[in-house]
Amino acid sequence: MNDPVSTDRTADLAAARNLMEDASKLVLTTHVQPDGDGIGSEVALACHLRAIGKDVVILNPHPTPPRFRFLEPDPPIVPFDPTLAERALSTADALVVLDISVPDRLGKLESYVMEYRPKTLIIDHHAEPGQIDGLDLRNVAAAATGELVHELLESWSVRWTPEIATALYAAIAYDTGGFRFANTRQTTHQIAADLIARGADTILANENLFESYSLPRIKLLAHVLDSFELSANGRVATAVVSLGLMTEVGAVNEDVEGIVEVLRSIDGVVVAMLIKEVGPSATKISFRSSGPYDVNAFASQFGGGGHVNAAGAFMRESLSTVVERVTPALRNEFDTAARAPGRR
Repeated sequence: MNDPVSTDRTADLAAARNLMEDASKLVLTTHVQPDGDGIGSEVALACHLRAIGKDVVILNPHPTPPRFRFLEPDPPIVPFDPTLAERALSTADALVVLDISVPDRLGKLESYVMEYRPKTLIIDHHAEPGQIDGLDLRNVAAAATGELVHELLESWSVRWTPEIATALYAAIAYDTGGFRFANTRQTTHQIAADLIARGADTILANENLFESYSLPRIKLLAHVLDSFELSANGRVATAVVSLGLMTEVGAVNEDVEGIVEVLRSIDGVVVAMLIKEVGPSATKISFRSSGPYDVNAFASQFGGGGHVNAAGAFMRESLSTVVERVTPALRNEFDTAARAPGRR
């Protein structure tokens, strides 16, 4: 079902299973502002671990966005709380971190993880160098962390359930944009087919992930489409979302997700950037591209990373400062390449 597994990969999978099998109590977590891949991956893994008798707590830096609540298991995911974080991590035998490899993406959980340092497994598909100490089960060729959890469960004695299959299908569908993005491989479709055969509810997943939007999101999207800027003869699109705009339309962080993909989908655009204010000195940037345009390398210049065609960065600077720094740099980086004849 997956790509051929090397001897080293087989050993890594065995080491990951052993780490979890040796633990009685495990904490699973993902990044700040958890998304479909992070949540779907941790839910699927938690379902299996609970089925084999493990005490599992899913503890995330932020609450589950409404869009992904259809994945909530029983017991549900626990949003960050200092008392709960200390209790869970101080008594955990193992920690599994999914869909990230850098500590600051753990948000408020980072200090607790660093203090208690349980045995740690990292399951991730991002390209940036791993900065969390532990066993690193990574494959940057994978379209989603959900693919890696599928690989891990396939190597285990798993009792597949529709709940596990749906969670992993949602994880992979989310990170591939419904199997439209360039990260989608033959293997991705094969895994999706396997999950459907195992009972994944594709209608439930796709309706929640791609066909259900809040009114504030639509208002926010309308504003972005009315105010975005084009450069390089329409090949580079940029937009800015301020906290004031978020308040004006009643939007929450989840409502911004996917808007940068809309900009990238404009005919002729090959690179898109959305800069979002998240605090007085905190700004998040999302990049998307098509074909050979490497936004991961560009994002790394600002402390970010991700994939060739999808990356992001978080900067502890004001919105205006980030706009002044990053916007001209983006144009300088991609204007010449984007003007090359024959490029979409």
